[in-house]
Amino acid sequence: MNENMFPQDPADALDWRALGEPARKRETDPLTMFRDIAVVVAHLPGDTLAITCAGGLARRSGGYLHILQMVAMPVEAPDAWALVPDPALVERYAEIRADAARQARDMQHRMSAMCVQGDVLTLEALCSAPPSMAAAAVRRADLAVIGRPAASPSDAAMAHAYFAGVLLESGRPVLVVPEGTSARMPPRRAVVGWSDTPEATRAAHDALPLLETAEAVDIVVVNAPKGPLDAVEESVEGLLAHLRHHGVRAELTLCSSGRSPVSRALLEQAHRKQAQLIVAGGYGHGRMREWAIGGTTRELFHESPIPVLFAH
Repeated sequence: MNENMFPQDPADALDWRALGEPARKRETDPLTMFRDIAVVVAHLPGDTLAITCAGGLARRSGGYLHILQMVAMPVEAPDAWALVPDPALVERYAEIRADAARQARDMQHRMSAMCVQGDVLTLEALCSAPPSMAAAAVRRADLAVIGRPAASPSDAAMAHAYFAGVLLESGRPVLVVPEGTSARMPPRRAVVGWSDTPEATRAAHDALPLLETAEAVDIVVVNAPKGPLDAVEESVEGLLAHLRHHGVRAELTLCSSGRSPVSRALLEQAHRKQAQLIVAGGYGHGRMREWAIGGTTRELFHESPIPVLFAH
């Protein structure tokens, strides 16, 4: 190829170098990949800690925090004779909206106190399912954060409905923050539950900004096949090489769950390694199957004492 076909102006070369310099600066902290962080708030115990966790990540990344305030509006029972809305229901709507506006101001003040830029978006769910509305809003973020109540089973069930909807319908990773956890974000140590599946692969990839800043990462394979390990070793070695190319200090741990669930083995490894984060693929067997007979995703959501990053 004739080099004169594309003459290079020295000034142009200087411009390109200048453009590349900010990019190199941005790449010094992997967490800058989380520029937009959305936290789903349904006014449940654990929401405050989720906002604090998301705000800390947004402050570290220099990003923007979106607080999605979900408001489930009561629906009037159908009445063939009713030509106008029930006045009591109209009054109730006004009360709900006034309360939501007050809480939005409180959350805006909380962000200001954390020195985080962000906004509060109130989403009223009348005819639409609140989790689906949350999932649609989260699609424009890099990471979704959801709190998990610890004491009330009914509150935990509601939080799980939001979690499942966002995880399955948004295409975004979801960080679940258990109420009362003392784990720090970003984590010093992390455990990655690995199996050669699309869900586990997506989770490991989406968690890279957090894994790159960790001091140590353990790739945990539970119940590896007892037969030839060539396929397992190939997938694990490929993952380890990929993570190390990103500067992740990753090591491999093989363990057996015995008669216990896989989730229990992951939680025990996280405890043994003093991890502050678990990374796992979500709903690899399908949500309905896990709802009917249980599964790793559901059990990690309800039982983990430390944050879990899920991806689907």
